[in-house]
Amino acid sequence: MTNHVVMLLVDSDTDLNNANQCIFYPRGYTVLTATSIACAQVILRETEPDIIMMETNLPDGNGFDFCKALHGKTAASIIFLTSRTGGENMAKGIRLGAVDYIEKPVDKDIIIARVEAIMRCRRERRFVRQK
Repeated sequence: MTNHVVMLLVDSDTDLNNANQCIFYPRGYTVLTATSIACAQVILRETEPDIIMMETNLPDGNGFDFCKALHGKTAASIIFLTSRTGGENMAKGIRLGAVDYIEKPVDKDIIIARVEAIMRCRRERRFVRQK
């Protein structure tokens, strides 16, 4: 179980968004979904998520460019969950500011473990700052 965590899923695949919602909602996450960059931008004007999990291939743009545009504008940890495979793409995503790059398809236990690890790091970093 988590302390209240807000996650934004950005993927044009509504089935995948729904599946990930079903994975994280029972674990105490508030899960918002967007099927495009434009949708995500609307949500981000209203909400500050803890995690943004996004595809690199979106109907109205490139997730890499969106990640770059978000740099300095959000404290959210960005995770790419994408069908774009390969070390070059992974390195690019991480260099642009993502904390993780997960290639599809992925086992649900792996995605849960990776998100929980990122949230653990965020909590530890906050704890250290508060001392």
